[in-house]
Amino acid sequence: MRRILLGLSLCLALAISSGPALAWGDRGHSIVAELAQRHLTPKAADAVRELLAGASMAGVASWADDYKFRPEGSSTQAWHFIDIDVAKATYSEDDCKGACLVSALRLESAILSDPHRHEAEHRQALMMLIHLVGDSTQPFHCAERDNDSGANLVPVTLAINGPDGKPLPVVQTNLHAIWDDALINAHVYSWGVYADDLETRLFAGLPAPTIYGDWAATWVDECHVVAQRLYKMTPAPAAGASVNIGTDYQKAVQQTIDLQLATGGARLAALLNHLLGE
Repeated sequence: MRRILLGLSLCLALAISSGPALAWGDRGHSIVAELAQRHLTPKAADAVRELLAGASMAGVASWADDYKFRPEGSSTQAWHFIDIDVAKATYSEDDCKGACLVSALRLESAILSDPHRHEAEHRQALMMLIHLVGDSTQPFHCAERDNDSGANLVPVTLAINGPDGKPLPVVQTNLHAIWDDALINAHVYSWGVYADDLETRLFAGLPAPTIYGDWAATWVDECHVVAQRLYKMTPAPAAGASVNIGTDYQKAVQQTIDLQLATGGARLAALLNHLLGE
């Protein structure tokens, strides 16, 4: 057990102390995808099974993060976020700057529902949506403050507890990254157990997601409101200093993390049922 705990601590430190932030990490995206797959209509489930050749939605949930770093996928890097300043109340088309999360959700939904597209295009659009809908609930993919690139430029000294309640190694990271991975990884050892818990506690009580009209902008606006609240909880760091985030913050935001992940699952199920199950 000691080796397992040491391994978890090392993986957590490596995941959040280096490299670009990638949206919900693998665990978060897997949770969103798993929850959604459980709530597909039979027709939508059959269509997903055929397009993914039997692979699970959770199994491909992070494909889009890998794809954006390939030469053929480099144009999709801006699809994963929309930097709306926290001083703004809602999204506007000026925020998109040519390509963003809102435009990507619209585009990939149109491709998936277009009967004249090839199967390969449908498959890629599905894998994109599985990932991007998850991005639409990661709060720091829907906001920024003082051009901080969705809190990627907010340095953080992180001192939180692991799933066993014991302190993890203190690491230097950033505010965006701790929401991508660290807070989820520190909450539970198994993402499957986390998905089961959210299914039991939260899923049935969620409001039905908007899937008509400008639903993509609506989802981003809802995410932006959450980000505004989180920015208020997090003081801007002094020059050359980092924000200290510890167990009080970890406890204070856990309910929000739970709700955002469950909401992502509900959104993805509703969207795929609408596009593939009607």
